[in-house]
Amino acid sequence: MDVPAFTQLFPKLYHLTFASNLPGIRQHGLLSTTALAKLHGFDEDELRATVTERRRCIQQLHGVTLRDQIPMNEKKMKTCLVGVSIPEWIALLNTKIFFFLSKEKALEFAGKYADYENVLLETDTAGLLTTHAEDATLCRIHPGAFLSNARPRGRNSFIPIAEYLYKKSRDTPAELTLDTAVPNILDISQITTLG
Repeated sequence: MDVPAFTQLFPKLYHLTFASNLPGIRQHGLLSTTALAKLHGFDEDELRATVTERRRCIQQLHGVTLRDQIPMNEKKMKTCLVGVSIPEWIALLNTKIFFFLSKEKALEFAGKYADYENVLLETDTAGLLTTHAEDATLCRIHPGAFLSNARPRGRNSFIPIAEYLYKKSRDTPAELTLDTAVPNILDISQITTLG
């Protein structure tokens, strides 16, 4: 699938974050967890707790609120990961920024954090991919969710848009990921506060 075809099929993408992170996004743009850790100078213990180990609860460090990684069940990870260790997989996911392709899925995810004020960024796909298509990949499954029917996954689960095969709606990816910061994210997104 080429980028214009993807953009036509999915004109909007959806990123969910905590409202407390919005000032940082205004100042620095949208960053991955790893990029945030570098920006704020996380020490060794903080890096381990946020970037290479599963976050078992919501963490607040240096003015950044990081979502937990409860769906990353270690027992399931041991049987599902292909060609990558658990710490390597966690570290890889933390280098990425994730977007849902469906508003309904984003709102469903937000419901799991209903006790917190969340912000939904409804992002213009064309505006995002005009500058970031080379850094974008698609994933058929939610790469951080290891639930009862967890499917195998590895580095090749992240597929460049041009290599992604899409014939019918059942081929819809679960998520789009970016391997780079998006400094202008608020210029190309509508902000909705949830909760």
